[in-house]
Amino acid sequence: MLTIICLTVISAATILFFTRRGLRYLRYFQQEEYNSTRFKEWFLEKGTFDKKGTQIALIAAVTTRFSTAGDMQTCLVICLLSAAALVFIGFREEDPRIVGKIKLNMTDRATAIYNLALGLYSLAVILAICGAYALGAGDSIYWYWLVAIILIQSSPIWIVIANAILWPNELNKQQAFLQEAKDILADYQPYTIGITGSYGKTSTKAILGSILEAIEPTFWTPGSINTEMGITRQIRENLKPQQELAIIEMGAYQIGSIAKLCRLTPPHAGLVTAVGVMHLERFGGADNIYVAKCELAQAIPHNGILVCNGDNPGARKMATEYKKDTTLIYGLEPELGHLDCWMSDIQASPEGTTFTIHWQGKEYPGFTKLLGVPMLSNLVGAFTMACAVGKDPDYVIAAIYNIEPANNRLNLRKNGDGFILDDSYNSNPIGFASALEVLNVFDGGRKILMTPGMVELGDVQTEENRQVALKAAGICDLVLVIGDTNKEALKAGLKEGGLTADRLMEFPNRDAALAYLTSPEHRKPQDTILIENDLPDLYEAISRF
Repeated sequence: MLTIICLTVISAATILFFTRRGLRYLRYFQQEEYNSTRFKEWFLEKGTFDKKGTQIALIAAVTTRFSTAGDMQTCLVICLLSAAALVFIGFREEDPRIVGKIKLNMTDRATAIYNLALGLYSLAVILAICGAYALGAGDSIYWYWLVAIILIQSSPIWIVIANAILWPNELNKQQAFLQEAKDILADYQPYTIGITGSYGKTSTKAILGSILEAIEPTFWTPGSINTEMGITRQIRENLKPQQELAIIEMGAYQIGSIAKLCRLTPPHAGLVTAVGVMHLERFGGADNIYVAKCELAQAIPHNGILVCNGDNPGARKMATEYKKDTTLIYGLEPELGHLDCWMSDIQASPEGTTFTIHWQGKEYPGFTKLLGVPMLSNLVGAFTMACAVGKDPDYVIAAIYNIEPANNRLNLRKNGDGFILDDSYNSNPIGFASALEVLNVFDGGRKILMTPGMVELGDVQTEENRQVALKAAGICDLVLVIGDTNKEALKAGLKEGGLTADRLMEFPNRDAALAYLTSPEHRKPQDTILIENDLPDLYEAISRF
């Protein structure tokens, strides 16, 4: 009887431990878009093997093994204490549903995966108990604790298995939603503008959407939604019959992604912001990125509109290779080649930027609250597309005046008597360098950079981070390096650029750095803080399990 009690107690503790541990692993699996391969790579790279639960189970196994032979009362005490420790440590861990930069969103899919994983794990525990019990009273508890170590270590595997089992049903649901979205588009028939690019597409979409919405009802996907199912949901829930224009942001992590989105939302026009090295690791090479981005240009009919960034070699090349009846090239650098629309007379200040746009032989002076070369490039691209679809340039310039900077995309806000330049949404080499140039405009107090660096740049990631840190060293009075991902590359560039050790600080995460900067004893008058990039938990945090 005592053997059964012991096995029941420790099995219950093992299952309760998984209820929290499974949620933690599920958050990272969700952040990897339920992609088992990338989740496995994250798991191995970060070394997120269990240590806490394993130590408890190992200690319990050893002490049970060497307890007085046949002394089941001692075994019961050991089991109760060890089980209590296992449950205590499990529930002392963070709850990913309420903690973390990107919290676990218990969608229907996530809930189904979690519940099935918990069921499979519990079944494995029961089978382990039966196997251990067959060994007899003394050895059964010892052997179960050893099996418990394997079960605890296997926690992420059950998440992946559950997802694989549920995938056919999930695929059927997705296909039904896709067909519904296609039917809505076929019924409403909006003029569709696709936007893609290695960077700048979300900001350009928001700018173009704001411009067109000021002139006529326009649909565009909010935030950074640019995947098939994200776009599908927005069409199903938010597209209205009176919205005759639809702007669709098209993201890609592999060849074929944009082609799939173009089949869902066939574009009449397209805008390409850049072909760069973002997500290089996922694509496997720069050539593959170009091929993937060209899928938008290929999907636009010959009588459609293609607008490309002439300052970017890849986008300019695309405009040459996939000419349409209306092919327009925009930019900020006319010296690089022909431009149909460009910007000059750029004057930046903390309040915003004045400029002149050149279009079809006329000049259009204007003002925007947006800051930085990348945002101004996005602005010119949006202006070009708006005019290309028939909008009056004067109306477009007027609409630009009222555009508010998007959150976390180099938007400026007051911080006491100083400023915060929040460019934390993401980062790339061009955007990072431009943000530093904006920071350099501010006079008065210290210029402070807080950054974890740039990611998903493949083999060039170390060098790109070193180069941008080299530039930062010549501008910044203080640099706060966040996390370990790019720490050595950033420190190397800062040191090479002449930044002294007393002007460089390291922090494990964003929150610790912000706490330092906002504390009264460390703030100084008129500080301007540039927050460049903010990596998700997958990159920044080294999770302890």
